[in-house]
Amino acid sequence: MRRLLLPLTALLLSDALLLLAHGMMLTLLPLRAEIEQFSPTEIGFTASCYFVGFVVSSLMTPHIVRRVGHIRSFAVLGSVFSAIVFLFHALPVFEVWLALRFVLGFCISGLYMVIESWLNDRATRETRGTLLSTYTVINLSMIILGQQMINFADPSGPMLFGLAAVLLSLAIVPVSLTLTLAPAPMQVVKLDFKRLWQLSHVGMEGAVCSGLITGAFWALGPVYAQGLGLDTSQLTLFMSGAVLGGALFQLPLGRLSDHYDRRLVLFFTSIFGAGVSLTLAFIPASGNFLLLLAVLWGASAMTMYSICLAHTSDNAEPSDFVLIGSGILFIFGVSSALGAPLASLLMSLLGPPGLFVFSALSLLGFTLGIAIRRKSHEMPIVDETEPFRPVSVTSPVIFELDPRMDEDALANLEGDSGGDMPPDGPVV
Repeated sequence: MRRLLLPLTALLLSDALLLLAHGMMLTLLPLRAEIEQFSPTEIGFTASCYFVGFVVSSLMTPHIVRRVGHIRSFAVLGSVFSAIVFLFHALPVFEVWLALRFVLGFCISGLYMVIESWLNDRATRETRGTLLSTYTVINLSMIILGQQMINFADPSGPMLFGLAAVLLSLAIVPVSLTLTLAPAPMQVVKLDFKRLWQLSHVGMEGAVCSGLITGAFWALGPVYAQGLGLDTSQLTLFMSGAVLGGALFQLPLGRLSDHYDRRLVLFFTSIFGAGVSLTLAFIPASGNFLLLLAVLWGASAMTMYSICLAHTSDNAEPSDFVLIGSGILFIFGVSSALGAPLASLLMSLLGPPGLFVFSALSLLGFTLGIAIRRKSHEMPIVDETEPFRPVSVTSPVIFELDPRMDEDALANLEGDSGGDMPPDGPVV
């Protein structure tokens, strides 16, 4: 383990600092928008711009990296991210925030791609699983810790934005000083939705549902919590509880789906999630009970993406994994951009409970889709599947870290990338 991770220390340290700041911003921005008296619809649209930027970046970043290299790309994207953070405090105007959120989404997606392509270049078939697990644990831990850092200062003031900018600036340093050579050129993302649909109707439908509810949650979860009268510490604990639920239950549910048809796992998990959503919407909750509901909601909603991805990959060849991952991520991103404004409409009608009414309707719609699919396609109790791998919602490059990817498939991907990229070379 030490021999594997030591050469990647600088990269993983940059990743930890980056995710610490990003985790803080995920909750701070909706909270600050509420303080600035943005309407739920306006908050939803600013979040949509974030996800649009995220998707656009997944298509454009490979061309940027191909032009200037990994280290320069990381430095540029990190610097832009750091520069715009304080503008959220200085210019709390809806139209300005639309543009800033787009740029923020573009930067974080591009930074994910640089980090993950670097990790993949250093991985072998034997070490990909270890690297993927380590990377996922770092991401989830730093996001949860970053959310708790909101308690350090008043969200209406400049301190938290300044702290996020400092962390982002520091994240650039380890990568810029690393002596390790940067990886080979990054492949251009290829999308084939017809192929995805042929592989799995349920996988695509699940990606839509997962994007709708998680996009709405990240945009409007703090607004819901404030509507319940929670203070800042309780609000951040509620948001962190959902992430923690996804982290704790992702592997157990994934392993369960290895032994039983993944569609059955998705079916019952979605029904359970709809029940939790309706409880959050209509039954008054506070304290430990509210935290428990947040954990249980995250356990159902934030595990769906990985299981849908695994189900889609079950009938595919290893060479299709990146294509599948790119397509599922693209669908997830577009759905996330739609989820926030759609949920905000229900919140305008029903108040804060509208967020989880939207979640319940989306999850019940997904279960209906699975049931309809069952009528036209036999659903066995036991399914022959590939071993489940937990995957973060980051960038298409992460799917190259899948241990099931054979060397020939990876070689084909590298051969398809085409073009030349100037080497970063060692930086002293």
